[in-house]
Amino acid sequence: MADLATIGAALSSLKTATEIVKFIRESDVNLEKAELKLKLADLLGSLADTKMELVEVQDTLIEKDKKIAELEDAFQKKDSLARHGDAYYISDKDGNPTGLAYCLRCWENEHKTRQLVNSSKDRGLHICTSCGHQYSGWRTEQISPKQTN
Repeated sequence: MADLATIGAALSSLKTATEIVKFIRESDVNLEKAELKLKLADLLGSLADTKMELVEVQDTLIEKDKKIAELEDAFQKKDSLARHGDAYYISDKDGNPTGLAYCLRCWENEHKTRQLVNSSKDRGLHICTSCGHQYSGWRTEQISPKQTN
């Protein structure tokens, strides 16, 4: 990931490119062709370095935007989930857990809701499809909504 050093390097490359352009502009009319080609090659190198460093910065910004979106989503889900037994569930309007179970480990570590599924080997187990963590089936059962009279 790009950091302040990468941004500093990109700015340094831009400064070098600017200095080369100034040198070419202010140089004498009789500037040798070979010297001109050398300066232009230096300029192209500096601009290429700058482009690569700025792509790294752009990638970092995209990753940060993605992480911010994930955190905002988790923050919004935070109040809609309730823990019961060894799992999290969607809360009903009264705050009671209801529906299918979500992985406790994934929610607490990554703030992601991953649904638990029945184990194909042992009917008494539920498994997270993402992290593979296993839970006792009776501690992560489906909860039916409470009936109101």
